[in-house]
Amino acid sequence: MPIRMSGMISGLDTDAIIKELMSAQSQKKVALEQNKEKLSWKKEKWEELNTKTYALYTEKLSALKLEGTYLTKKAASSNTEKAEVTATNAANGSYELKINKLASAQIVTGADISSKNLTKSSKLTTAGMEAGQKITVTVNKAGSAEPVEKTLDVTEETTVDDLTAFLKDAGINANFDAGTGRFYLSAKNSGAENSFTLVSDKTGDTGLAALGLGNIDSTLATSGQTAANSSTMAIVAAQDAEYVLNGATLTSSGNSVTVNGLSIELKGTTSGEERINITVANDTDAVYKKIKEFVTSYNELMTDMYGKYTAASARKYAMLTDEEKEAMTDKQVELWEDKIKGALLRNDSTLNSLMTIFRGGMQGTAEVDGKTYSLSSFGIVTGAYTEHGLIHINGDPDDATYANNEDSLKKALESDPSGTGKALSKIFSQFYDSLTKQMAASSISSALTLYNDKQIQSQMDTYEKQISSWEDKLSALEDRYYKQFSSMESSLADLQNKQNQLSGLLGMS
Repeated sequence: MPIRMSGMISGLDTDAIIKELMSAQSQKKVALEQNKEKLSWKKEKWEELNTKTYALYTEKLSALKLEGTYLTKKAASSNTEKAEVTATNAANGSYELKINKLASAQIVTGADISSKNLTKSSKLTTAGMEAGQKITVTVNKAGSAEPVEKTLDVTEETTVDDLTAFLKDAGINANFDAGTGRFYLSAKNSGAENSFTLVSDKTGDTGLAALGLGNIDSTLATSGQTAANSSTMAIVAAQDAEYVLNGATLTSSGNSVTVNGLSIELKGTTSGEERINITVANDTDAVYKKIKEFVTSYNELMTDMYGKYTAASARKYAMLTDEEKEAMTDKQVELWEDKIKGALLRNDSTLNSLMTIFRGGMQGTAEVDGKTYSLSSFGIVTGAYTEHGLIHINGDPDDATYANNEDSLKKALESDPSGTGKALSKIFSQFYDSLTKQMAASSISSALTLYNDKQIQSQMDTYEKQISSWEDKLSALEDRYYKQFSSMESSLADLQNKQNQLSGLLGMS
């Protein structure tokens, strides 16, 4: 920034004069900045409203438009310590379950070789393995036609870490614990089809036995081996789960099974004549809760929208300048600006259209088996006129005004879940489709947006350009003012110099 020496001859406060001149010229730029800020506030208000509406659309309305939502099942197990059950589309009724075996993964615990003082960086030959032998691991994978087979050539430099890395690469869990002096191996998944074998072409004490493992063939992998003492490796065989559901014997590689619409977590085996009883029924309470949650969110959103649309006018509250803000406390500025922000969507036509869509969605009808239904057919009713479109559920214990009315919704869900689901899903689908159409992309709005976000952004960009243009103009104008005053000072200096010369010629002091 240049250093300006002004007013030295004239005695005028040039900076103050130019500041006043610039202040008058800057009003247009200030107005543009205020308009831009006000528009950004409006955008924030719409973004908040859009987020709330989109959450209702995706989290609650999208579920209520599906018939399956109204056929939600609940399942109960007579012994949750041995079997936990959930139901999706299982038929209502009773089921009998017997669990013979739980699925298990193959686990190998090596014999104790702590006396060899191995670490992960120790060479296998230090443990007594003979270099030149080949170790082959074969890992079976359920659903795969071919097992994974890998071979490791043992050299003088092969370490314990090299071996465990080789086994991990083949697809099994492998670790050597120097503290206990044992190798620990296990299949990554349970079930007989996920077993593995580990063999060396060198038998005897210089083969895998030197590591406390020994050859593990397919027989050992599926039959297991109990350790007789610490010098013998132990093997837990890979095993499928076996259970009997309503007389049918079924198997699974895992303990989480799904059969005929039932999801069962097998946790323990039954003995003798012990049976676990499973009951399946429609979960009316869960469906009722989903509808009630929708009603609550809908009413909160409608209250918010109506409050913004009918907000008090803020005509008396103009945008504050920087000078005005400096003369006020932070709290005063906040309260002043809140008045303006609160009225930004007052009488907004887009907001009015959205409220119309909401009210229309709750007034839709659907035909099922020749009969026409509306939400009121199921006790979901519109409140008093003074509530401006809020809805209620007759018999809702949390709604003081409607709690004593007959609970038609719960009655319908219990007596005819299928028919009720068809009607309600159609009505809510119409509302969902209306919002989808409102949120479609256009020349003035983006996809999944309820307001003219593109148009608002375009207006903000225009303001930004106009502000930038005015900044250039004001900068040029300020430079011109300084040049003019500088020229005046030069002229005055020249005049003063001539006066001094004349005075000297006339002998005047």
